[in-house]
Amino acid sequence: MDCIFYNGRINTLDPFGTVYSAVGVENGRIIKLGRDNDLKGDTEMGTVSIDLKGAAMFPGFMESHNHMSIFGYLLNGIDLSAARVSCMDDILSRVKEETEKKEPGEWIKGSRYAEYFLKENRHPRRSDLDAVSPEHPVVLFHTSFHACTLNSRALEMMDIRRDATDPQGGKIEKDPDSGEPTGVLHDQAMMAVFNSLFFADLMKMNSEERINLVAAASQKFAEVGLVFAADALVVPEVLRMYQETLAADRLDTRLYTMNYAPLADGLVESGIRTGFGSGMLRIGPIKLFADGGMSNRTAAVVQPYLTPPHDHGLKMYSLDELKANVKRYHDLGYQIAVHAQGDAGLADTLDAFETVLGTRSDNPMRHRIEHAGCLYPDLLKRAVAMHIPAAVQPVFFSELGDGFIEAFGPELAHKLYPFKSMLKAGLKIGGSSDCPVSELDPRKGLAGAVMRTTPSGAVLAPEEALTMDEALRLYTQGSAYLSFDELENGSIEPGKRADFTVMAEDPRLVKPEEVPHIPFTMTVVDGRVVWSEERP
Repeated sequence: MDCIFYNGRINTLDPFGTVYSAVGVENGRIIKLGRDNDLKGDTEMGTVSIDLKGAAMFPGFMESHNHMSIFGYLLNGIDLSAARVSCMDDILSRVKEETEKKEPGEWIKGSRYAEYFLKENRHPRRSDLDAVSPEHPVVLFHTSFHACTLNSRALEMMDIRRDATDPQGGKIEKDPDSGEPTGVLHDQAMMAVFNSLFFADLMKMNSEERINLVAAASQKFAEVGLVFAADALVVPEVLRMYQETLAADRLDTRLYTMNYAPLADGLVESGIRTGFGSGMLRIGPIKLFADGGMSNRTAAVVQPYLTPPHDHGLKMYSLDELKANVKRYHDLGYQIAVHAQGDAGLADTLDAFETVLGTRSDNPMRHRIEHAGCLYPDLLKRAVAMHIPAAVQPVFFSELGDGFIEAFGPELAHKLYPFKSMLKAGLKIGGSSDCPVSELDPRKGLAGAVMRTTPSGAVLAPEEALTMDEALRLYTQGSAYLSFDELENGSIEPGKRADFTVMAEDPRLVKPEEVPHIPFTMTVVDGRVVWSEERP
């Protein structure tokens, strides 16, 4: 054996919940499980012995949906999350501080604000930002990453003027009196701004800078026990950046790429399909968007939102267009992942999947839904009949839950993210954070799946709460299934990858509200310790 991990509680999460005290690894694979003395007796010269000091080891936690490249890109931006700002003045003071560090004309970027976190309960507008940053272009991304707000300088640089029209699947907010853009953009209008800035900045970076960006993000994932990330918005420039980091041997997180459909022609023409790559970097599904986001009130819903603009959200495609896209990529042999949050968006998504799978299917290509927030009983029944799995985000309750209640009302809010019903019906679901939309830390996701508590203390549909064991399996076996990894990850068994998450305590043995405070002590990928509390 190359190494053994001993003196721990090795929670295999196999069907029987077997626990051992030691695990042996060779060539990145698990080869033996047992008692400390059993494994120590099999060691030889060169075997490394790692003392777990009584900590709880689990199969490596896996993120089924996030945005690692965007997370890395925004690491040095202004953090406008609810933990940092509570009113408009807080945002503006942080923007003003940043202007004092940069030359006039340099972009100022911030992220993770939400209007319902703010005392004023509204988006920052161009006029607010102009007052503190007249010489610097400013863009602040909403926590949903489905909206942003810009100041006048930024609007001018992006050529967004009074006569600008809404793109399909997007909205440019305008002042009802003057007709001028307020600075607030939604969905495809926001994405056009982000893509322009992101691609331009990546082009300015040299290879070392791009590698540093990914390596820094990867290390943040390792610090919270994550061994795997399905990046839900990968474009050619991002894939190239990931390849550079892997070649430099600085990638500590397994990556599964969701390839953004509007920019996937090069991938399609290359003949490369889902599954191509290595254990560390693999091509995943083609990513489509059916609608917008629940947290910025643009997910497509049947019943209108109770908050401004009191409408039904946005659809990115007509139903016929969505069906045509799903059929095209299905026929080409790709797994397909569709962002669908609202019940109207989910209905269109299921209609589109039915065109290639029929109303009942084993879904061998594992076409999947991203988020599935409004998967009400009739929609859940359809998804189960087609075996459509979903990537879900339990952390949303503790960060965005009050906004859901405000937007949907108490009755519908109690129908959102019906995790227990999903599992009882046989739907496969994988856990994730959607970072940087929400905080990356899976401990908060585990607590959220069990508690379903909003920031104000409301509990949404307590009958849909999972047990902590079910929550742990969400971030291990559930996520592994969504990326065809269940034979490689998801449990600690001989032959599987030696990917482990080690915590000071077993989350099942403490109160759920205490889980976010359990220290991670070690993260292991391929049998290699990529982070530990002793070697941060």
